Amino acid sequence: MRGERFLILPGLLFLLLFFGYPLYSILERSLAAPEGLTFARYARALTAHAYLEAWHNSLVFALLSTLAAVAGGLFVAYWTSGLPLRVKGFLMSLYAVPVSLSGLVVAFGFIVLLGRNGVVNQLFAALGLPRFDLYSWPGLFLVFPFYNIPLFALALIPLLETVGKGLMEAARASGATPFQAWVRVLLPALMPGILAGGSIVFAGMMGAFGTTLALTGFAKNLLSLQIYSLVAESTFDLPQAAALATVLMASTGVGLYVLALWERRYRR
Repeated sequence: MRGERFLILPGLLFLLLFFGYPLYSILERSLAAPEGLTFARYARALTAHAYLEAWHNSLVFALLSTLAAVAGGLFVAYWTSGLPLRVKGFLMSLYAVPVSLSGLVVAFGFIVLLGRNGVVNQLFAALGLPRFDLYSWPGLFLVFPFYNIPLFALALIPLLETVGKGLMEAARASGATPFQAWVRVLLPALMPGILAGGSIVFAGMMGAFGTTLALTGFAKNLLSLQIYSLVAESTFDLPQAAALATVLMASTGVGLYVLALWERRYRR
């Protein structure tokens, strides 16, 4: 037993060094002041209009992106799980490509396709159609499913292969319509996996940064971009950035906790 306890030490040290210490450093910087502890930066983070708007935009963006990933990923996962093994393996390899790409590479690819002088917009102009604005909110909502739908599908396909086919066949044999089998049988069985995959997407979208910065710069007011602007521009304010980062982590943590409660409920 004592030997088994030592086995957790490397992982524990890793967490303390790369998670615990940075978290402590952020909290310490956000509260430190010459006269002692101060909560003024948190008061500013929770009352300043620009920061409140950034928090609201980040939350709405994360929720809508998660819903889009769930809807698209569920369809892709269900379709893929019913394919022959060789085709399924090939497609799952393709699904892993967007997940592994750098955000800057993805942003550049979409700029080539849908930028102001991109291939698609040139075609739209030739056809007399209005150009698509990639650098708007709709543009961001178009780009991020490129990551999120494959990520969600990869998380759900193994679960569908394990329980999906058998449950659907049993429901159909009991006289259920395809819609009833989906809503009353398959979705409740898949809900723990859906919520787990949704948690991954939600956490990533709350802190969406690289692709957003590459596409829009600071034109869109998101909390992650506000934090970056405080440490990368002339208005350097690391303590305020630390306070905003803490607010972002807390908001993400609350969202993940709610999703975990739902997941636990469906596992019972």
